[in-house]
Amino acid sequence: MPAPVMSQLENTSAILGEYMLKGWTLTDLHCDKCRVTPLMREPNAAATRESRDRIQFCALCDGRPETRISNSTRQLPPPTQSSSMIVNNQEYEEKETLNQSDEAALSISDLLLKGYSLLGENCPNSNCKGIPLVGYPKKSNGMKDSRKLCVSCNSRWIDESSIEKEGMTIINQSQESPKSKAKWELYGLDSFGNAQINQSEGKGEKKVLDNEEFDREARDSVKRLQSGNTEKEEDDVNMEEIDKDFDDESKAKAQTSSNMSSHPIRPMPTPRPINNPIPPTSDSQLGQALESTSNSLSSTLQNLSSSLENHTSRPPIQKRGVVEPDSGKWFVDLKLHTEAIKDVLGVLGQVERARRVGY
Repeated sequence: MPAPVMSQLENTSAILGEYMLKGWTLTDLHCDKCRVTPLMREPNAAATRESRDRIQFCALCDGRPETRISNSTRQLPPPTQSSSMIVNNQEYEEKETLNQSDEAALSISDLLLKGYSLLGENCPNSNCKGIPLVGYPKKSNGMKDSRKLCVSCNSRWIDESSIEKEGMTIINQSQESPKSKAKWELYGLDSFGNAQINQSEGKGEKKVLDNEEFDREARDSVKRLQSGNTEKEEDDVNMEEIDKDFDDESKAKAQTSSNMSSHPIRPMPTPRPINNPIPPTSDSQLGQALESTSNSLSSTLQNLSSSLENHTSRPPIQKRGVVEPDSGKWFVDLKLHTEAIKDVLGVLGQVERARRVGY
């Protein structure tokens, strides 16, 4: 009696199940020709060991990929020492860039859940390769916060046109505060920290201040500080409250002296949505929406669990030396069930966290 001929669907399911058991990945991409069958991707370890690209095939249109693997594993000439060094350096740079991108992606994901927004511009810092900036949440009064944050170098940026709107002031080298100027004069130094010198009359020669002149200038500076203008001192206090972490005047000058379209600003206190998340009440619209979503996800999870239990109770019959036609389809359905349950559990966990803690 001749063996029964497998249909096209059964043959495709058998190939998918066979290669899933071999460690291949069932992707969410579909074939460009048939537009129905999901593509299978080869494990990365096998392709790396044979120094070739990973194979991706359609079980319906391409069949088994054994011939493609044998053709792609031709004997390659041994690499020279210089080419090996170049490849190693490139791999190290790519690995370092990937690690930086992965860490930035995790940080950005956490901030997006806390109310931040992803902007369409990258960090101006040369060490941050392609790291996008994130925008701060809205202020408590509903106004837009113009500050921008880089999760890689932790720098804060702001557009030059938004500096006045935020109540900030750019301090140029020629605009030195009276308090800072008097502080330099107290120690007999100029604004750049150099020894202060005076020109003598007539010949234009320069001489360093002697001890008596230095003491006299120091006493005069102390008197000017004590009897200074009250309004100027209040302005200085306000500036110091804004720039708590940047008390050094020289750093502020170096950062603001260049004519750039964006200027880094100092770290500000973290907005309230991060420090004090407020869970929604059960009577609010958000609380009711989260409760409805949680109930729907729980019902979906229960249906998937029942379907998976029913599916696993009827495994394919395994005979020695014979591959059953339904075995591949059975493993594909099992894979789809487990992936769906995993996704539903992840979303349900986020919803429950929002109900208990808030964002």
